[in-house]
Amino acid sequence: MAAIFHKHPRLRDRDYTQGAYFVTLCTKPRRELFGRITGLGKNAMMELNDVGQIVDECWRGIPEHFPHAHLDQTQIMPDHLHAILILAPQIAPVPSTQWVDPTDAIGRARAHPNGPKRGSLGAIIGAFKSVTTKRINSATGNTGRTIWQYGYFERAIRRNGGEYGRISQYIAENPANWR
Repeated sequence: MAAIFHKHPRLRDRDYTQGAYFVTLCTKPRRELFGRITGLGKNAMMELNDVGQIVDECWRGIPEHFPHAHLDQTQIMPDHLHAILILAPQIAPVPSTQWVDPTDAIGRARAHPNGPKRGSLGAIIGAFKSVTTKRINSATGNTGRTIWQYGYFERAIRRNGGEYGRISQYIAENPANWR
């Protein structure tokens, strides 16, 4: 049987420890787990259920665990999450929390043979997906249920040319464009 290799979607020369990112995480297989859209058009809004509340709470908790991470526009939808996540350059050591081990004064961690660099976008998304999966499974009485699709979509946001504003508006208007 031939080995199956997963193409790594991240750019090798990109520093994912700083910058502004538009991220999208989807449920597997696009199950509508987080609630429902109520209203139509400009009056449409997302009504989070208990599972959606867990996702919201965990997302809003990211800066507590990763102090260099700042949250901007966020929209949880029935089967996905859109958000802008801003990672400030790390000058001081990242403090140790339940999600991350400490790093040195310029943010370097000891070499990891596998996995994303500590404090990077990949590490933050991985920690978020892990803790939400555990909390959702515990709350719903499931064990081992997969919540999220493998990986995530990200786009580094350029501040020039209004891209940041367009992405922010897209996220805010997402409920109005739901199916």
